[in-house]
Amino acid sequence: MPEYPHLLYSKSPEKTNGFKRTRGRDPDKEKEKPEPAPPISEEKKRFLAAKLNAYASAVAERVRKKTLKIPTHIDLIQIDFYATFDNKLENHFYQTYGLYPIELSHFNKNVLFSIVDKKLFKNFFTGIDAISNLQKGKDHRKESYSKLALISDFFLLDDTHRKGVLSGQESYIITLCDILEYSEAKAQWKVLREYLNTKGVELSSTQEANLLFLKNGFSGLDKILVENFDIIRLITSARVPVIKPGTVATPVRSYGFNVSVEEDLPIVCVVDTGIQAQVEPLKELITDIAIDHTGTAARWDEVGHGTAVAGLIAFGTDFYNYSLGEIPAKARLAVLKVIHEQNDDLNIVALIRDIRELYLSYDIRIFNISLNLPGSKPYNGAIGKFAFELDKLAYELDILIINSVGNYLIDDFEYFVSEGTLDLNAHYPSFFYQTTPEIEGHSCDLTNLQEPSESMNILSVGALAGNFEKAITDGITPAKEYPAFYSRKSHWDTSALINNAKLKGNQRNKHLNKPDLVFEGGDYLSLEAGMEVLSSPQNPSPYFARLAGTSLATPLITSMVAQLVKEYPALKMTSIKALLINSAESPAGKNPQDFNSADTKKLFRKLTGHGRPNPDRFMESNENAITFVIEDSINFDGFYSFDLRFPDWVLSTKNKIELTATLVYNFLPIPNNHLAYLPLHISFGIFKPRKISILSQDELKNYILKKGESWSEDHFGVEDRVFSNVQKVCYSISSHHFDADNSSVAIAMRCYGKSTIPQTDFRHLRESEHPFSLVIGLREIPRTKNSKLSGSLYNDIEALNELQAIADLEAGSSVEGGI
Repeated sequence: MPEYPHLLYSKSPEKTNGFKRTRGRDPDKEKEKPEPAPPISEEKKRFLAAKLNAYASAVAERVRKKTLKIPTHIDLIQIDFYATFDNKLENHFYQTYGLYPIELSHFNKNVLFSIVDKKLFKNFFTGIDAISNLQKGKDHRKESYSKLALISDFFLLDDTHRKGVLSGQESYIITLCDILEYSEAKAQWKVLREYLNTKGVELSSTQEANLLFLKNGFSGLDKILVENFDIIRLITSARVPVIKPGTVATPVRSYGFNVSVEEDLPIVCVVDTGIQAQVEPLKELITDIAIDHTGTAARWDEVGHGTAVAGLIAFGTDFYNYSLGEIPAKARLAVLKVIHEQNDDLNIVALIRDIRELYLSYDIRIFNISLNLPGSKPYNGAIGKFAFELDKLAYELDILIINSVGNYLIDDFEYFVSEGTLDLNAHYPSFFYQTTPEIEGHSCDLTNLQEPSESMNILSVGALAGNFEKAITDGITPAKEYPAFYSRKSHWDTSALINNAKLKGNQRNKHLNKPDLVFEGGDYLSLEAGMEVLSSPQNPSPYFARLAGTSLATPLITSMVAQLVKEYPALKMTSIKALLINSAESPAGKNPQDFNSADTKKLFRKLTGHGRPNPDRFMESNENAITFVIEDSINFDGFYSFDLRFPDWVLSTKNKIELTATLVYNFLPIPNNHLAYLPLHISFGIFKPRKISILSQDELKNYILKKGESWSEDHFGVEDRVFSNVQKVCYSISSHHFDADNSSVAIAMRCYGKSTIPQTDFRHLRESEHPFSLVIGLREIPRTKNSKLSGSLYNDIEALNELQAIADLEAGSSVEGGI
């Protein structure tokens, strides 16, 4: 047990229902009043008329293309708006045009509609025709069809709009439109199953039947499906690119280290290409728990990728401490082999099922997935169905899935470099984000993360270019502390115009970001720049090989997760996630040289998230620092206040106290709705010590502990805002921030959420208790280099607040005030 372990806050908070939501400002002044719309332009009239003709032609063409006997025909229309599609617009388009929204994306400005009343839908054609032929200069705003001027574009959802990345011909991932409750859609669903069965194509689906995996397909199947079945929303390849480890230049004769194995090591499930059972250091760590999707063998790794990942999970960064003759294992390993060769197909339906089964049958709570679906997320694109399913799993089960954000492929880099179109020095970091002008032959949206790493309840990991070796390794990234050239960034871009219109100011959320963390993953274009990994004896490079990628940064983070679970098994996985994030720091200091402008600082954040976990702080504290966890649950519209007492010496010390706090909570996602995907808002703040009746109802600006530091996340504009379920704040406080005669503070929590969501989801929000994990870290900082520290912060905070050692609890137990 560490000398200064992390602790658990066990006292019950004060609780009340309801709180003041005006933020101490005039709510009328805060409302962003849209500017009056000018009369519709002649150019826009011509555009709408052309789109109407194009729509009619597309409908006829779609009917003509159908080659199968489908009993029904379902037209779906996509309409893009300048404004956010809110409840008023929804009611208007439903009652006037018979259109019902089934998918809202791009901050709910792009809407896919089903036509529920064909008679009313004729009004849409009439209205578009009328507004297109409106007399020049006449004000459209006085006409019944005035809201049609809010349309930026509209089109039929045809076969081209139902295709994603299609790189294979044997297996496909298919998502279905959210219309299966309609009789016409049910009829198509029945025909689709019968057709696939007659063609010998294997089909598996999720319980809700909105996510499908097809196996044993044939050439041209994708074309047949998207042209004939209107219930299909998107068809993509299931092919997963992985990188095979390369040969080490200097041969070795053995692995060179022994392994020590403690009891009660947590089991980590390695979702990958299998694990090679003959690798000596892993033999004692591979459990009997194994699932194979490939029909080969779970403990045979043809590619070597899964074995490399497993080694880094098992040994963590100790693997790179070459002075160790014996390395303590960090985890035992379960195998979920989902692909066999490079670019094999991933059955995500079976994967989702097996993750649930492994948790329920073996209590496995840690899953490493160093794999991604092909392609990259478009800017501000919707969260994919695979990511959605993982979010649901993480909400329903006490698990943590650690996923890589994906790699920009080395073959593409080599092409750019050989063609001379990519200047490695000049184009870093603009390679990740440069739109005016774009780099020749390169689009920066191709550096966005890959599904399912956009999932919000999981832990997503990017890579730094370092490889733990002191020698110069001749990589392509300017510094080893920088995000590697191949690592991928967050696809959220709130500065982008959507349908030629800016987002509202309250739609920007600094906490909304991926990856969550970064860690070393090696670099590209020279073998020596890669990371050393385990290899099997029968491979061309026995014992050790080299590889680079977010695939390696991810298991090193997973290894840290396993160490935390080993030390603190009673904690929930949201707390483990929060502890890691709370310990993270910028990997390149406060002002990285190549990220020194306002725009590149934002880019650095999009590439590194909360930063790199500090190996010296994530597991334990010291006499001058303390970390404790609050695990609790809060009801909708609830307001909590936790008392935190500091020692009296903080009222007179010249030193500062650095406060770092991280909130993590899981949520049940709402599909097909960008703004409401995360409907639950929980946030926290540190305030002066006051009664809860005052904190919950008075103007909080009077009780802020430090100027500029209020709530961790704002909920203003609740229906328009995209929330974040990971929030982190860090700032320093001094003696003058406390009340003169009181060294206590109040940690306040509040819970709110969306109301314009389906009734079942709203009922869930209102009637459920919502668990959360809040990690607080306190560290005494000397005022000058010669200032002395108290040496008692840990012991003083522990004694004054009745904090409890987490290790003293049994796994799965609860404490007073906990869940």
